Amino acid sequence: MQVGFVANFPLVAKILLSDRNRFDLDWQPGQFYWRYRNRVKLERTIQIRSYNPVPYIGAEPFYQSQYHKWATTALYAGSLFPAGKHAAFDAYYEHQNVTAKHPNQQFNQFGLILNLYF
Repeated sequence: MQVGFVANFPLVAKILLSDRNRFDLDWQPGQFYWRYRNRVKLERTIQIRSYNPVPYIGAEPFYQSQYHKWATTALYAGSLFPAGKHAAFDAYYEHQNVTAKHPNQQFNQFGLILNLYF
């Protein structure tokens, strides 16, 4: 189960700062774990003729109760590409540093998400 909220703050030069706070709750047989995630993201809509992509950068540290520490940090950059009135593609690169167990692990990944708006 996920519980969270997002606060948006407009900045200078039409840059939007968003701060998402989220708890992931995980009930496993005989155990309960939770994870707190705080994502901070900067984005700005740009105009290329009549097209309006939204490039962004962000960071998200994760606190994991099972390890009693900030166990993961994700850094990412990408862009939303509108695909009509009710859809957008989100293309991104993400770097994760996971310090939950020894040795630390690092992951680099590219992703593509289809967002549908109803």
